[in-house]
Amino acid sequence: MLLGDIIRDFSQEAKATEALLCCNDVSLLVRVGESAERYREAVGEYAAGAVRRFANLATSEDWLSLMNVIERAHDPGISCLAMMIKWSLKQDEAAVPVQSGCTCGGGGGCS
Repeated sequence: MLLGDIIRDFSQEAKATEALLCCNDVSLLVRVGESAERYREAVGEYAAGAVRRFANLATSEDWLSLMNVIERAHDPGISCLAMMIKWSLKQDEAAVPVQSGCTCGGGGGCS
């Protein structure tokens, strides 16, 4: 499966879920669902954003790791997708949580 085809289908919730299921990682699907809910996005919307965030924010080391994953993968598109989403989830989970009742967006300005 080609990564471009996968990302293009993310606008359809069923296709996005299918692509995530192809990763054969139920915990990844659950984590994406939780993060999508947290950010008030559809699963496909979150997954597509995760790929864009990786493309825009990943370090050289992250890209090298991705190339190694792709080189060894049976299905490079799915493996690439899974790694990009896991990277993005890790970034999101490390972010400062928004305090209850806070409207600042989690920038740390609340007291």
